Amino acid sequence: MSRWCLLIFALILVGCDWYHKDKCEWYLVPEPDDASKVEPGWVALCARNYVINKQRCLLKAKLPFAKAVYGKPFRYNTLEVKPGTYPKEVLSIKTCNDD
Repeated sequence: MSRWCLLIFALILVGCDWYHKDKCEWYLVPEPDDASKVEPGWVALCARNYVINKQRCLLKAKLPFAKAVYGKPFRYNTLEVKPGTYPKEVLSIKTCNDD
């Protein structure tokens, strides 16, 4: 009986979205402290979730893209970054308004 309880508990934990990656609670916001780490024409960004107070910084994007997505919520799982760059270049996000 205890094995079944443990298995059910493990499945519940695996199915939870602890970091709210599937919720429309994330925003790309400028990060002035990291501005010296990006080239001219680029904006240093952080992906922030104000509900659970989590963030992922060291991101960058071109200024027009950053302006277009500023203030628009998105799901963290839709954040696409270019691998191998530092700071990570944001290639695209799917805002919740696009759904």
